[in-house]
Order: sequence, then C-alpha cells, then structure tokens
Amino acid sequence: MENFRHNLTPVEVKTFLKTVAPFTENLLILHCHKTASHCPRCGQPKLCHGGAVSLFASTMDKVTHEVTACLQCGYKNIATCQTCEKL
Repeated sequence: MENFRHNLTPVEVKTFLKTVAPFTENLLILHCHKTASHCPRCGQPKLCHGGAVSLFASTMDKVTHEVTACLQCGYKNIATCQTCEKL
C-alpha cells in the first residue's frame, strides 16, 4: 500500500476501490488520480483514472490495464493497454 499513488481523500480511495472491485480481481492497482473530466453517465466532474498491472504479467513494472470510475454514480470501465509483451 505504500507504493500506491493517488490524489484522493481516504474516503474517495475506498469508494474507488469498492466501485472497481468486480473488474480488478486479478489486477494490482498501482495509481489512481481524480481528474477534471466529466463522467459519461452522470456528467459530474468526479472521474478517476487508475493504472493496474495484471497478476499474470511476467513483470510488475508495466501498466497493463487502465481503470476508469466515477465516484458519484458508480460508472466503471476497464481498458487493456498495449505493452511490448503483446506486440
């Protein structure tokens, strides 16, 4: 937990982790940052972007997934990042 980087309050971190829990069963979240971008569902500017690495990856230093979540309405999305291993 000491290497987890974020710009959220402790309550927002807990909300983010609860929101993305169904997507992150086999992922280790490395960082999470609240941005000024608006949620596609509710329009509130409480959208968080996080980087995660798959527990099945050969190295733990490359972000393999990007997780997006809204702290207001519970919107969540996950995208797979292209890494050198996949090319």
